[in-house]
Amino acid sequence: MNLNGKTFNPGELRTLISLQQRAITTGSGGFQVPDWETIGSVYAKWENAHGSEVWAADSAGAEQPATVTIRYQEDLDTTCAVLLNGVRFEIISIDDIRQRGELMELKVRRMRSG
Repeated sequence: MNLNGKTFNPGELRTLISLQQRAITTGSGGFQVPDWETIGSVYAKWENAHGSEVWAADSAGAEQPATVTIRYQEDLDTTCAVLLNGVRFEIISIDDIRQRGELMELKVRRMRSG
């Protein structure tokens, strides 16, 4: 598989992540509470930002930025999140690589608490 001019090995998709979307649950007292709901688990290629990318991301306020490559997911958008080892990352941008509906590249950063 060709990815941005380089051969892509599907075996690189070896990090298990969960994809989540916002949901509303009923909390104590019957009040509605915003929450997250898992819409699926997929294998991904996870690359933490390093070198000059980290400095650029830090200046933009991103915490633990990363690039995540997954197989194409039609129902994924920037309101969704990625969960890795119990840590939630917000999706900053999504790129349908080469507009082929095969692979997606997600730019993510760790979500702040609160």
